[in-house]
Amino acid sequence: MGLFTDKNNLGPSFLGVDIGGSSIKIVELANNAGRPQLVTYGYMERSLNEDKIKLIDQPEQTAEFIKKICASSKCLSKKAITALPAQAVYSSIIFLPEVMKKDLSSTKKITAAVEWEAKKILPLPLEEMILDWKIIGSDAVIKDSLNSKEERIKNLQVLITAAAKEVVQKYIEIFKKADLDLISLETESFALARSLIGKDKAPTLLLDIGTIGTDIAIVDNTIPLLTRTVSIGGLEITRAIRDTLGINMAQAEQFKRDLEMQVEQDGDGEQLPEVIKRPLQAIINEIEYSMNFYLSQPDNQNKKFEKIVITGGSAKLYNLPKIISQSVGLRTFIGNPWARIIYPEDLTPVLDAMGARLATAIGLAMRDIE
Repeated sequence: MGLFTDKNNLGPSFLGVDIGGSSIKIVELANNAGRPQLVTYGYMERSLNEDKIKLIDQPEQTAEFIKKICASSKCLSKKAITALPAQAVYSSIIFLPEVMKKDLSSTKKITAAVEWEAKKILPLPLEEMILDWKIIGSDAVIKDSLNSKEERIKNLQVLITAAAKEVVQKYIEIFKKADLDLISLETESFALARSLIGKDKAPTLLLDIGTIGTDIAIVDNTIPLLTRTVSIGGLEITRAIRDTLGINMAQAEQFKRDLEMQVEQDGDGEQLPEVIKRPLQAIINEIEYSMNFYLSQPDNQNKKFEKIVITGGSAKLYNLPKIISQSVGLRTFIGNPWARIIYPEDLTPVLDAMGARLATAIGLAMRDIE
């Protein structure tokens, strides 16, 4: 059995494996009558070091890390799902000028049409990329198109995601060396939308503050439609503290964690320490740009954002939700990826503390359950 669940009475379970720049997080969830139930979880984090090679570029070592995490966490499943980082994925919305309504049931014909349009905008030749696509638009619009008397549907919206085969091969190699069956590979933004937003269809901005960078995803009708990456994350903030205070990286990281603890113990802070104001302001500027750009599109001018959801290893940095909310004028909070997960109640304090770091892994493990 896993650490927290006797799996004898449950359905199949899946491992969500999130490989970051300097960390690996694994969450195993089992199918409990259509609801995900926690089996176990584990993680490892390397110390911050500017010269570290990314884990994805160290297949042998990364595979060993995954094996060790699975062993220490008593993982039961061999079926794994992982995610490509946002910066490794090309994502865009394209329009199919004209599609025969009868062809919508033919994956082969729609794929051919998508590939024809996609190759006009992809950064690499189609032969060097792996392409995935999804028809998007509101349920009402799609339903009206299908029910109309017209034989053709014009300007069908399709969300395409593509990644270089060379990058995908790195992940395949790692999981093969880790003795796991990689059954699916998707994008981080889809995993986060699944674990943090669920079936909420209102336009929402997801902010994932990682070690090396910050990913911004605009999720509308449960689908991430716009993603951007800022090369500022927890490491950049730690560097700013180091340079300002004249201390080493380990001391600067501890200073940053102490700021988190200060808010947890003393409540909301009113002033943002000057040492971290500049890197955070760059993130806030990108949030405002992304929302304004999305709402400026012709199909989105009557929409409005309801909230900002924060996640990632630096999500709890010094009262960040309040700082962003005051700057942007939008309700902002740290997401709870455990909201739709069954788990032992006495684990709540521990899981709440880990939630922001495990959100992607949770969303990945949920993929074939919900």
